[in-house]
Parts: sequence; structure tokens; C-alpha cells
Amino acid sequence: MPPKTENIEAVTKTLRIMEILADHGGDLTVTQISKMLGSSVSSVDRYLHTLQSAGYVVKNTYTNRYELSLSLYALGGRYVKNNYMVKALINAANAVSQQYNVSVNINAMAGLEPMLLFRVSRFYNKDLDFLVGEQAPAYCTSSGKLILSTYTPAQLDEYFSSVRLMNYQEHELSEKSLREELKTIAKCGYAMCKGEYVSGIYSVSFPVRDRNSKVFAFTIIMKKEDSHRILRPEVLLDIRKRLARLE
Repeated sequence: MPPKTENIEAVTKTLRIMEILADHGGDLTVTQISKMLGSSVSSVDRYLHTLQSAGYVVKNTYTNRYELSLSLYALGGRYVKNNYMVKALINAANAVSQQYNVSVNINAMAGLEPMLLFRVSRFYNKDLDFLVGEQAPAYCTSSGKLILSTYTPAQLDEYFSSVRLMNYQEHELSEKSLREELKTIAKCGYAMCKGEYVSGIYSVSFPVRDRNSKVFAFTIIMKKEDSHRILRPEVLLDIRKRLARLE
């Protein structure tokens, strides 16, 4: 028997409340949340009570305002801890970062953009100061373009119909040129960015598939002056061999 419409609506609104609290840093009243959600105060109060009981929302008893609890952060940590492929990629990231003195990111597609799951940093750049869970445009990052290169034609059509391409660092972008680049990436097996997203920063991303064919992007990030040391055939081959052993 399919779930009742009212049950689906309740779940949808409960999840939306969590998104609202996350987007506003918490500290919202029931009235504020109800206005943003477009639901009655009494309904929102019930949803918040459910989230409180589950441990995902806390209420400040002095201000009567709500915020997300750290249980969601812990939930994400459990995903990383218990996902066999993410754990394997973290081990590989630490090893590659140490051997070649490079930063390494692990990303997976979440909606229309790759999400950062883990990072090892070897240098600081304010434009790369992403937190775990943050996202960047797929069409101008090596991790995003790598994952897009694995899409079917129908998936790509849907993607391009849903995004608005923006130029970064005066690098001209077009759907036609990007589609051609994705074909090249699919053939060679890795994607590169040479300062298109952040000036002076190079990156190269490799695909790793888990047992369910989910694609993760293993991304090496380096300064331009280090690219001649890293983007050598023997180094790229070594990294690809390491990652191939994980699949």
C-alpha cells in the first residue's frame, strides 16, 4: 500500500525545517519557521517536537528559539566511518598527500554539485577554504567535470537544463565546449583544471567507483608552480594504480 499523501507531506516539511534551521544558523522561533515554511504555527510545533524527540533539534528554554543539534554532524561522521569506500579513499588521500606533498579532496555528487566529503590540506588558500559538506559548481571544477563525464546523454541534458553557467577567472564557458571537454575526460580517465575556478590553483581528479557504481572524485590540488612536479605521467600512473586497487 502506498504511503498516505499526508504522511509524505509531513516528512517533507520536517526535512524542510531542518534545512531552514541549517540555512539560518538556528536560533529561530516557531513563528519565524512557520512563515518560512508556509505552515501553521501548530503544525510546525508538532514537527519540531518530533525532531526534538529524535535528538536533531534543541530548544533554548530561555529564548524559546530552536537550532539543530550536533547529532546531524555525528550522523555525517557515521556515514564516513561506516562507508567502506570513503574509508578506503581517506587512507589513500593521506598516503598520496604525504608522499607527494599535495592537498587531496574527496568529493561525490550531491544534486547538481560535487560535495566535499574529506580533505587533506598541505597549503592554505582562502578561495579553497571549504568545509566538509560544502559544494562548488560542477562545470568549472575538476571533480565536478570528472563526475559529469560519467553521465549518460539524458543525464547531461537534465543537468544542463538545470544550471546556469557562469564564467570564473575570465574563462569563457559554453555548453558546447563543456560537452566536448567531458567527452575528452571520459576517454582519458581524468579531469584537470588549470586555474579556471581559483587563479593559480591546478587540480586533477580521478574516478573511483564503489560496488554500486557510485562515482567518487579523488582530487589532487596543487599550486601552479608545483604542477610540473605532479602532472608527470609516472606520478599520475602511480595514483591511478593506487585507486584501481580500491575498486
